[in-house]
Amino acid sequence: MQRTFRRSAVAALILVAAGVVRAADDDRIVPAHHEPRHVPKFENTRVRVIDVAIPQDEQTLFHAHALDYPYLMISSVTLKNQIPGGEPKDVKIERGVVGYYRATTQGTYTHRFINRGPGVFRAIGIELMQPMAFGARVAAPVPDAIGTRTVLDTERVRAVRIRLEPGASVAGISFGGPGVRVSMDAGCVRVEAGGVDPRELAVQPASFEYVEPESALTLRNCGATTVELVHFELK
Repeated sequence: MQRTFRRSAVAALILVAAGVVRAADDDRIVPAHHEPRHVPKFENTRVRVIDVAIPQDEQTLFHAHALDYPYLMISSVTLKNQIPGGEPKDVKIERGVVGYYRATTQGTYTHRFINRGPGVFRAIGIELMQPMAFGARVAAPVPDAIGTRTVLDTERVRAVRIRLEPGASVAGISFGGPGVRVSMDAGCVRVEAGGVDPRELAVQPASFEYVEPESALTLRNCGATTVELVHFELK
């Protein structure tokens, strides 16, 4: 009887200790790229591309955004956003939203997300690794036309939304700075640029590629479904 009681007491202490550790872990603050659901997929001296995936009813750790940070929302969900010491507040996320956080002027932003769904929350974030502009010879903005529209234009980054119906293409685009091109859909995209052999890419939601400056760029939908891309051009 006494031995059973001791075992139960030890087990209870272990559970309590585990709960304390878990609570402490939930409240710790980590850099954004160290948060387990913010997975770095690419990094060089210019950018760090982070793939964010939060299953429904799960939450992130508190994490700090200390770098300028353009982003693209890949899915529509309701999130609860919480800053340290504050109450969670509902935020409606709409698929396709492009945004930009200026950490260099607004300061480091620390928060965590709780995903209320429906489904997985998915986003692509691009941390700008250098504190100052790159000084690239950025081309003039891509004119808004059938299939293209500028949706963000700041001192450090420009974002162009490109919509390709099956068989459609956009041609004659030039990007004077390096960039990150992100797909919102599954499909096939043929890429042709001056002096480079054409490529056909099988894209998926949140797939991306880092590209150097491009001239005489043509993007063609070589699949059977509509594909939307967002091209983030660095300045």
